[in-house]
Amino acid sequence: MEIEYGKKPLAVIQKHLNQVIKVTLKNDTSYEGKMVDCDNYMNLVIEKAIEYHGNDKKAGYASVLIRGNNILYIQFSSQ
Repeated sequence: MEIEYGKKPLAVIQKHLNQVIKVTLKNDTSYEGKMVDCDNYMNLVIEKAIEYHGNDKKAGYASVLIRGNNILYIQFSSQ
């Protein structure tokens, strides 16, 4: 995947709507699933989400809402 220099972060995130992403939070919890919505505060809705604590799979959810200010980083799939 190429790095997109000079792009606004929100535009890059919205470009990946309806794709699988992995979001790592500030508390070392991660969620992986299909991102279906994103707003101007970078709040994300992820469907078919899998929750991880470190590398351990902990739970699965139909959908989760992640508040933008808790996000440490986002990984996009290399599809």
